[in-house]
Amino acid sequence: MRKNIYSFILLIVVPFSVVKLQAQHVVLISIDGLRPDFYLDDSWPAPNLRQLMKQGTYARHMRSVFPSYTYPSHTAMLTGALPARSGIYYNVPVGSKGEWNWFTRDIKVPTLWRTIKAAGMTTAAIEWPVSVDPNITYNIPEIWDPKDPEDRITEVRKYATPGLIEEIESKATGKLDGYSMNEAFFSMDAHAGMMAAYIFRTYKPHLLAVHFAGVDGQEHNMGREGDSVRLAVAAADRAVGEVLEAIERSGMKDSCTVLIVGDHGFSDLRFVMRPNILIKGIEASFVAAGGSAFLYVKKQGAQRQAVIQNVKARLDSLPIAYRSMFRIIDRKELDILGADSNAVLALAAFPGLVFSGAVTSNPASTGPGTTLRQGGIDGIFGAVKGGHHGYDPRIPEMYTGFIAAGAHVNKGKEIPDLCVTDIAPLLARLLHLSFSAPDGQLPQGVLRDE
Repeated sequence: MRKNIYSFILLIVVPFSVVKLQAQHVVLISIDGLRPDFYLDDSWPAPNLRQLMKQGTYARHMRSVFPSYTYPSHTAMLTGALPARSGIYYNVPVGSKGEWNWFTRDIKVPTLWRTIKAAGMTTAAIEWPVSVDPNITYNIPEIWDPKDPEDRITEVRKYATPGLIEEIESKATGKLDGYSMNEAFFSMDAHAGMMAAYIFRTYKPHLLAVHFAGVDGQEHNMGREGDSVRLAVAAADRAVGEVLEAIERSGMKDSCTVLIVGDHGFSDLRFVMRPNILIKGIEASFVAAGGSAFLYVKKQGAQRQAVIQNVKARLDSLPIAYRSMFRIIDRKELDILGADSNAVLALAAFPGLVFSGAVTSNPASTGPGTTLRQGGIDGIFGAVKGGHHGYDPRIPEMYTGFIAAGAHVNKGKEIPDLCVTDIAPLLARLLHLSFSAPDGQLPQGVLRDE
């Protein structure tokens, strides 16, 4: 495998002392697909994460949103809002031709980006989902050409802060291209770490948010336990070390808080279901989101109810071996979960099953970092390998991780859990901002002033 050449990656472990000072800077590091076992289990190559865990506060797990997807969960961190209120229901807009939810203008609630700017403070974002936003002071957003989704720099240049990428290339990373910033290689996280380190050292933003995507890509391809997943974790941890070293060298360690967050967990896959084939002929369609699928119906009133009943009847007609792989979530439960406001119901798979929106039994692409090798079983079900997310966030396999260390954080403390929506109130408290988070609460036990 081409990625084995990275097995020699050096793992930087940077001590991060905790001093009782008011936080003036926050560094928010997202590791896409971060699972709590990466720092709770010593067998995973993550010494920087474990060092932060010991010197700060960590959670046994953090809950995602429904569906447990990257873009809605990252939006929740910067808004404190579940998808029903943020309007970012999935990674891609419904009806997308290949574009994703890249622009913050599509978020329906206030963001911390805008609030921080209004307070006269500075921000930075590197490869952060849903971050094409003029309110971000130093911005290298996550966006790509749908025709070449693995290239994570060419399209970015059109939306980044003018001159910033060229400055970083000159002083930190060297020339970046579709090879060095490629979703398929570990070097992308390494370069994102160097970008974040340079921006923090040079500009010292009040909030810096950086997203490392490599672990997610390998878990999609190989499942939870593949060798390349371990290499990706090592690469992400090494990139974390790059940022921690920059904080140390900048002299800002005693006034900086570091938050390590994930967005979702992962499930190993065995089967794929194509529910749109099952309901062919009914005026309705499912939007697939990994371990969940959301039903859209255009009819209203009594006609809508008739369509819903017909769909449920088709689902319940499946042989028990297949029907037992998922459950139906009604609108009332979707409201509790804060999910897509336009769906009339959803299917929630149990780990091992993933949904496809395909209307034929041909393989269907589900986006960058995902490889589904599908075969037909009655056209509706097929075999699949790899890993996925998007499941009910209350399922343990979907749990993600959280670590906080540095200024204002309790040392050596464990908390049971929190939700991604709680990150926004935590950021607001650390930066002493007034911010209303629709669904988030300040997590108890993290900060020393509680």
